[in-house]
Amino acid sequence: MTMSTIVKKTKYNPLILHINPIGLLRIGDNNESRFEKFNTILNNIQNAGGNIAIPTFSYSYAQNKLYDMINTPSNLDEVGEYLRKKNVKKRTIDPNFSYLLFGNNFSNRHFDITNCSSFGNDSLIDDVFLKDGYLGAVGGALEYLTEIHFIEKKLEVDYRFDKKFKGVTISNSGKRKQTTTTFFCRDLNLNYTVSLVQLKQDLIKEKLIEKWIIDDFNLKIEVVKFKVIYDFIKEKIIDNPKYLWSRTNNE
Repeated sequence: MTMSTIVKKTKYNPLILHINPIGLLRIGDNNESRFEKFNTILNNIQNAGGNIAIPTFSYSYAQNKLYDMINTPSNLDEVGEYLRKKNVKKRTIDPNFSYLLFGNNFSNRHFDITNCSSFGNDSLIDDVFLKDGYLGAVGGALEYLTEIHFIEKKLEVDYRFDKKFKGVTISNSGKRKQTTTTFFCRDLNLNYTVSLVQLKQDLIKEKLIEKWIIDDFNLKIEVVKFKVIYDFIKEKIIDNPKYLWSRTNNE
């Protein structure tokens, strides 16, 4: 598969892409070259008309911290933090669940300081869902798809609830404003933990995961259509409301 094919697939159907650094081992001799090459791939895809969102979550408001779109580091992996520093103007406004947007088919409202709901209507995740987009991963990270909470919210699961967090955000232009963000939290009073391992195994079993390989870089991406995974989870939850709980607590 060529990079132009990835561009065509994501031109109107954006991809949210999670990264495990191990998935980049074959594209460079060291982390610096790997991360820089991956950054080049993402920007080339954007320049050619594709659309990919990379998580740079900071959980700032949840930790009672200020969220600075330019300077607040990502709390995920070193790849995401490297990309954030190289693309500071691409980061979205969500103080807990921000993304870097590589593409021009994303709404500008994701850069405007305003109250937001990370997993609700008008969120970036909602936009990708409505545009029949993809959820994907590099390095086998499909079991870490935070966007599954969006599906849980749409399905109105009873073990999560909306919780509001207030804080101060500093925009790309240096504007400072107090805002409120809504996070679809798990109920800490319930004895369960989230696990998407079984979900990934079931998606593989049902052959719902696509594998995209960018031949020039030997880079493998696993993807599944957002609406496909929504329908799949919906059916599973009908049979077992605790389907997304860890196996040890689901017995």
